Amino acid sequence: MINKMFQKWFNKNKIGLLPYISEPVYGLSPNDPQTLGWEIKKFNIEKSWNQSSGEGVVCAVLDTGCDLGHADLSDNLLDGQNFIDLKDRPIDKNGHGTHVSSTIAAINNSKGIVGVAPKTKILPVKVLNDSGGGSVRSIVDGIYYAADFFEVNFITMSLGSSHSSKDIEKAINYAVSKNKIIFCAAGNSGPGLGITYPAKYANTIAIGAIDENFKRTPFSCSGEELEFLAPGNNILGCVPENKYSIMSGTSMSNPFAVGIASLVLSYNIKHKKYKLESKDDYVNLLKQYSIPMMDNRYPSTKEYQGYGIIQPIN
Repeated sequence: MINKMFQKWFNKNKIGLLPYISEPVYGLSPNDPQTLGWEIKKFNIEKSWNQSSGEGVVCAVLDTGCDLGHADLSDNLLDGQNFIDLKDRPIDKNGHGTHVSSTIAAINNSKGIVGVAPKTKILPVKVLNDSGGGSVRSIVDGIYYAADFFEVNFITMSLGSSHSSKDIEKAINYAVSKNKIIFCAAGNSGPGLGITYPAKYANTIAIGAIDENFKRTPFSCSGEELEFLAPGNNILGCVPENKYSIMSGTSMSNPFAVGIASLVLSYNIKHKKYKLESKDDYVNLLKQYSIPMMDNRYPSTKEYQGYGIIQPIN
């Protein structure tokens, strides 16, 4: 009986990385001429940089930490916090957190790779261990930390669980009360299963994935909570030790969407064109520019495409 009770508690209190695919990239270094990922080219992100590149925006990445010395990222990193080991810095030995951070904000220095919003600052918050596992407590502590960090505009979580947690939901609601916009990966268990938590909570923006042909990836979860689709297949990004990897998953589409939101906010800081104070403000604006999913394998409903494929707006 004790073992069964412990297992039930463990299942409900454990949270971690969603399943994803990672393939190392050989022959690419931070000193090589810059390589643009397909998502940067096909979404014409370079044109958006004529308007904004993420200046004045801070995103808290709750993940496995970050390679704090990666040449394509270090200039955009704030100090951050480690909630797995409070005595240590938020150093990433897994690779996932570094990849997510680089998708948002790898520096546009004509070398290595570049992120969607290359002047956005990243606050690395280590809430998952080097194996990609965490707990409700580490996630909650990370959310409260990011929520109370005045400069943070966005919180992103490319992690998940099939179980709801009142403590995590409470922390998310607290962050929203502090005017933080929260993006979450929708999940990688396929269209037959619902959106995972925390993406399923009402106060987060849930992001699914498309591939290079703008088709819905077969691993992306579905549900009425889905807000947008974004590139999440074969995404080139940074990993520790000044290396690179190609990863696939909604863990990758989620930071792409955060990058788009960062470009929008950065533009708005300068031009004051839009009201951007809440999740609904961002969703209502971004859905005006999103394009419908053209994939006859799935119904063209919100359950499968949200409001469509997210796009730059300027």
